[in-house]
Amino acid sequence: MPHVFGVRTISSAWLITALFGAAACDSSKSLKGPEAEVKKSDIKVDLPAVPAFDLPASPGDGSHTVKELRVKGKKLLESDITVHGFITWAYDCATAVRKPEETDKDVQKRIDEDPTLCERPKFYIGDAKDTAPEKSLWIVDVPRPYNKLEMERMKKPERNLPDRCEPNEKDPKKNICPPYAVGDEVTITGTFKTSSPHSERNSDGLVVYKKMNNVTQNWQTPDIELPPGAGSAAGTPTTPPPAGKPSPEDLVKHKK
Repeated sequence: MPHVFGVRTISSAWLITALFGAAACDSSKSLKGPEAEVKKSDIKVDLPAVPAFDLPASPGDGSHTVKELRVKGKKLLESDITVHGFITWAYDCATAVRKPEETDKDVQKRIDEDPTLCERPKFYIGDAKDTAPEKSLWIVDVPRPYNKLEMERMKKPERNLPDRCEPNEKDPKKNICPPYAVGDEVTITGTFKTSSPHSERNSDGLVVYKKMNNVTQNWQTPDIELPPGAGSAAGTPTTPPPAGKPSPEDLVKHKK
């Protein structure tokens, strides 16, 4: 009988393939992948309670809280409001412009020669003494004493601007410049806006100052009737430029 080489070769190849296939199947059954590192557990975890986001109660005198104005004060924009709080930061020109190792006398001399170095007086208030600056409310256009150049260039009858007072004014009925310090409890009355007449801006709102009751220092803005023509010198060349100190909103954006 003649030898059939091709049939035997095909049969052998098929047999080898089948054997390797079976071995591979057995091997895949014996090899296991890594077990999951995270396993189900029956341990119950006590999660903390969800913090309350309720606004603090408004004072009974008709004033508002800082958080209330920041969260839902849009409807009060362009209206006069009264807000109660604690001063959390106050602008101080000498501190802001002081150079390294500069003495108090030297820094005051620079300010006297160029009052435009200083920004307009302002401070922040919060619902508590430890309120962070970015959660505080900006109070702007706070009255200030006349600076040295203004005193030299303006006679006393001309010094009747509604946002300034005589330096070291002793008469409490004439002094409209409020005393204040960080930590003081205050009640501020002013116009709630997003921008001030001197270009300070905050989309969350700021208060353009009108009057203040400083509970801590037992001081209140006196009722003063301004004389005719008061404010006519508002455009004097010693008027400082727009403020450059960041608002609470700016502080938040800077952190991001």
